[in-house]
Formats: sequence, C-alpha cells, structure tokens
Amino acid sequence: MISISYIDSYPVPNLLIPRIAKEYDYSIGYATGALREAKRMLFMSAQTGKPFAPSALVDPAWHEMMLFTRFYQEFADTIGSFIHHDPTPGEPDGGALYEQTKKDYEEFFGQKPDPQFWP
Repeated sequence: MISISYIDSYPVPNLLIPRIAKEYDYSIGYATGALREAKRMLFMSAQTGKPFAPSALVDPAWHEMMLFTRFYQEFADTIGSFIHHDPTPGEPDGGALYEQTKKDYEEFFGQKPDPQFWP
C-alpha cells in the first residue's frame, strides 16, 4: 500500500503551488498545505471507494490540480482511481458528508485532519 509520506511528497508541477497561492490569495506555505490535503483526500477516496466532501479551503487546490491534466491523470494512476469532480449547489445534506469525510480521514490516516484546512 502507498504510504501517506509518499502521497505527501508526490511531485507536483512547478507552477501548481504558485498558481493556487495567486488564484486564492493563499501564502505559498498555505497553498502547499492545501495541496497536500487535496492529494490525501483523493488518495483516501481512491483507496476506500467512499464519497467525500472537501473543505472550502481544500477544494480550490483540487480544482487547480485538475487544470494540470497530465499531472492529474498520473496522480490518479498512482492512487488507483481517477476521481471525478461533481459540483454540488452547496451542502444539501446539511454538512453530514463533510463531517463524515473528516471522520474517515482520521480513521484512514490515523490522525485528525489539520483544522487550518478542515475547520
């Protein structure tokens, strides 16, 4: 099985983190963390097959990942599944899926999701 450290260190295109920072007014450090969390979320979903709801702070990093199509496809191949993005009009379930995503994250990775990215 792929380790969390492998996912965290999975190489990204040089322009991806600066683009996240610029587009969403994140610092480079925060953009790096948001991207790490997006990679973790996608890995978790690919490995468990469960649906998920990203935080409003992680979702932008996922959006930017998808714009780098070759990278996104290679990452999908690495984690074992291409995760499609299905936009929703908000939290139609009152946030239940988001709360379940955070619980699944803790169970899957053995650590609580970082509250600066998963409030």
